[in-house]
Amino acid sequence: MRQTVSREAGLPLEKKSVKKWLKEWRRLLGEEKELESRMNNLETHQDRVSRDVFNSLFLRYKDRLESLSPLRQEIETELESIRKRASGEIDDLQKELEPIQERLEEFRCLNQSGAVTKPDFLREKKELKKEIKSREKCLRKYRKILSFLPSREGESITSSRFSGDFFRPFPVFAASAIIILLAAAGYLLWPQGTQPDKPIPKETVASPPTPPSPNCPPAASKDQEVENISSLFENIKQANLEKDIGLFISCFSRDFTGMEGKRQDTLRMWENYNYLNLSYHLKKQTISGDNANVTLEWLVRTSKRSGGQPQDGRIVLDVMLKREDGLWKIKEIKPLS
Repeated sequence: MRQTVSREAGLPLEKKSVKKWLKEWRRLLGEEKELESRMNNLETHQDRVSRDVFNSLFLRYKDRLESLSPLRQEIETELESIRKRASGEIDDLQKELEPIQERLEEFRCLNQSGAVTKPDFLREKKELKKEIKSREKCLRKYRKILSFLPSREGESITSSRFSGDFFRPFPVFAASAIIILLAAAGYLLWPQGTQPDKPIPKETVASPPTPPSPNCPPAASKDQEVENISSLFENIKQANLEKDIGLFISCFSRDFTGMEGKRQDTLRMWENYNYLNLSYHLKKQTISGDNANVTLEWLVRTSKRSGGQPQDGRIVLDVMLKREDGLWKIKEIKPLS
């Protein structure tokens, strides 16, 4: 096993190999804990057995424990190296993504103002989207690898011995989940100091009437529109995971009230909080021409960068959408729960 660790160190990062090392690490750690427990029990019973029996068993377990420790430490060193390599790859990919996304946003602005032909815009958009998609695929891969590893800020893998801290979750702030989620949705409602098991404070806002839809479009058209709407919220999700303000702003309509203030609020949130997990579910959608009304549920797990306790959050929003330049944009957001 030691030869295998040495041979595979520095190879391309793959989920399969990372899982293999984690499995072996758990096995070694479990065996070490068992040996230590047996040695402790033996010491408590040494007055009840002969010296020969005690020494024979104790030395056998001690030798085995000493033989396991170096191998476990080598695996821990390799896992720490994997963490650093994956984090470096993520940093590099995010640096590559930023100018590409800015260029795409520039072309969108030019297209909206009529300063570029439609064929030129579509061609550039296709190429830039292709580059973004390629890098986002790699980002998902490396983030998945990091999700297998422990996420303790300021402490390396090798700092723990038999405590089991290696797999302790990443520290998170107890009241952060809904803050970040609402920042993603563009609506800040969570007050400082609210406990996670209490209801989420919300403004009293009359729900807008559901737009009438006298003519139901064909099923295929509905499916396509739902897919387009899902793509909008997928962009919101990616923008928050990657802290991409350009992509985030592009998801909102020109009619959205207080966009600049929302931009500043979102940047401030990103400076202090990170996502551990973020997902959404379209519970209901009503489409009428170039307007749509969507009931959206977000599930989020977040962390405060300075540390804290794990926190999961859920919120349901009523989102009004508007079609601009062929794309759905967020016009207004209201909390339902």
